[in-house]
Amino acid sequence: MNDTRMLPDPSGPSAVQETFRFLAYPDNLLVFTSDRQGMLNFVSPSWSVFTGRATASDLGHGWLDHVHPHDMAALMSGLEQARHDARAFRLLFRYRRQDGVFRWLVGQGMPQSTPQGEFVGHLALCFDVTPYQDGEAEMEDAVRSIFPLLKQTRLIAVVLDPQGHVLFSNGGLCRLLHCGGSELMNRPLFQYHLAPGNQALLEQLYPDGRQDAHFPAEFHTELLTSERQSRHVFWHAVVWRDHSGRVRGTILIGDDVTAVRQEEEQTSLYVKAFEATNHAIVVTDAEGTIRSVNRAFTELTGYSGHEAVGANPRLLQSGRHDLAFYQAMWASLQATGHWHGDMWDRHKDGHLYPKYLAISAIKNHDGKVTHYVGIFYDNSERKTIEERLDHLAHYDALTGLPNRSLLMDRLEQAIERARRLGNQVALLYLDLDHFKHVNDEFGHAAGDQLLRSAAQRMKTCVRGADTVARLGGDEFVVLLPETHGQDDILPVVRKLLTELSSPYEVDGHRATCTPSIGISVFSTQSGNANELMKHADIAMYQAKQGGRGTFKFFQDQMT
Repeated sequence: MNDTRMLPDPSGPSAVQETFRFLAYPDNLLVFTSDRQGMLNFVSPSWSVFTGRATASDLGHGWLDHVHPHDMAALMSGLEQARHDARAFRLLFRYRRQDGVFRWLVGQGMPQSTPQGEFVGHLALCFDVTPYQDGEAEMEDAVRSIFPLLKQTRLIAVVLDPQGHVLFSNGGLCRLLHCGGSELMNRPLFQYHLAPGNQALLEQLYPDGRQDAHFPAEFHTELLTSERQSRHVFWHAVVWRDHSGRVRGTILIGDDVTAVRQEEEQTSLYVKAFEATNHAIVVTDAEGTIRSVNRAFTELTGYSGHEAVGANPRLLQSGRHDLAFYQAMWASLQATGHWHGDMWDRHKDGHLYPKYLAISAIKNHDGKVTHYVGIFYDNSERKTIEERLDHLAHYDALTGLPNRSLLMDRLEQAIERARRLGNQVALLYLDLDHFKHVNDEFGHAAGDQLLRSAAQRMKTCVRGADTVARLGGDEFVVLLPETHGQDDILPVVRKLLTELSSPYEVDGHRATCTPSIGISVFSTQSGNANELMKHADIAMYQAKQGGRGTFKFFQDQMT
C-alpha cells in the first residue's frame, strides 16, 4: 500500500486526475489529495455532489471552514501529526454540507512520496458513517425487519420514497395491478396508476412532486391496472422518519375494497350475492331494526339469523366509540347516503374485534330511505400490522423507549398546555459519559446491553406522566411536562445521577457510565420545542465540560 513507485508524479495535475479518475464516480466515496502543508489540491467530483458546493471553494484550506467546531482541534492535531511523521491517518469528524446538515465522516489517509522517497502529501478516502454514529442504522434495521411481514400478508403493501416512487412492493400490489415487482420498482405509483378522477388526490398527497407534510393516515384511491381496469383501495399510511425528523418515505397497507364498493352499489340489484359473499351483510329498515342477515354475518358475529332479526345493530357495539363517532356516521349517511370506515364490534361471546364497515342507504322511487345495508369483514390482520408499524415509527428499536418523533409530539403538547395553565415544562438532556469506551473495550453487544439497562433505570426515576426517550447513540431525554420550579426538577435529576452512576453488569464485565445532564425550562409565553431541545443540549455540553457526572441548567449566556 505504501509503494508509490507505480504512481505518476503527484505534482502533475493531469497525472493526479488520471490516477484518481476511476475513484471519482461513486457518490459514497469522497477522495482528496493534500500537499506537505495539508492544503487540498484535488477533490473528486463525488465531493461536490456530497457537499452541494463548488469544488473550488473547498480547495486549499477552504474545506476546514466546514468542520464542526467541536471536532476541529482533534482533526488538526491528527493531520499535523500525520504530516510531521509522514504516516497514515484515520480520523472521525463531522462535516457540514451546503444545506447546513452535519454528517459524520471517517477519513483514511495514505502518505504519498516521490520516487526518491520525499514526502509530498496524502491521498485520503472519506466515508459517510452518520447512520452508525448517530444510531440511525438501528431505524433502518427496524424498518427492514418489517419487510418479511409485508411480504407474507395477503394485504397490499408498498413503501414509497418522499417523491412517491416505489421502494418496495409485495405480491398483493403486483396481483392488484397485474404488474411484476421489477416493473413497479422506482415507479411513481399514484402518478402512474391513479384513475383520472383521482388527480386532485395526487396534488393533495404530493404537492410540487414531494410528499405533503400532513400526509393523511387514511385515504381511498381508485387505481388502474396495467390493462386499465378499475380497482378501489382503502389505504392506511405510516410515515417513516429518521432520527432528525426528516421524512424518509411512507409505508402503506391497503385493502382491495373493489368488491365491497361494487356490493355497496349493487346490493339491491343482486340478491343472489347476499348469501354467496364472504363479507357479512346486514339489512335494516329505515328505523334501524335488523330485517335480514347473511351466513357470513352469523360466522363473524356469533349471532344466528333468528337472534339478530328484530334487534338493533347496537347489540354489536363494543363500547369503544363515543357518541360523536356515531353522530358523524349518521351525518354522512344523511348527507351522501354512504359511510365507510374502521370500527370495533363485540362478538356474542364477548371478545372485541376490528372490522371494516360500509353502509349504504336504499331509497325508493320518491327518494325516501327505506332500508340501510351494511357490509363488513374482520380486519384483525391489518390492525396487527398497523400497530407494529406504529411502534416502529414512534419507538426506539433497541430500548423500546419513545423516539425523537414521539418525544417532539409530546413536548409540543406539553408546551401548549403550559401556556394555558401557566405551569412549567422541564427538559433533561442526558449523555452517558465515556460510553464509547464500553463499545471499544467490551464490544457493541455489551454497549447495547448497557443502553437497555440505563433505559430501565431512567424509567424508575420518573412519574407516569413523564417521558423518557432515546434520541440515538447514548443520548436520552427526560420530559417533565408539569413542574413548578427547581423543587420539582432537582429530585428527579439527583435520582437520575444516583441510579445511572451505579456500575452496570454487561456481558460478564462491570462498566460505569455516569450521566451528564443539561436542563432547560419553559416558563414563558415565548419559545418552542426546538429551542427547548437546543438549550438542553447546550447545557449538557456545559455539564460535560464542567467535569462530567453532573448537571447544568441552561443560562442565556451559554449561547
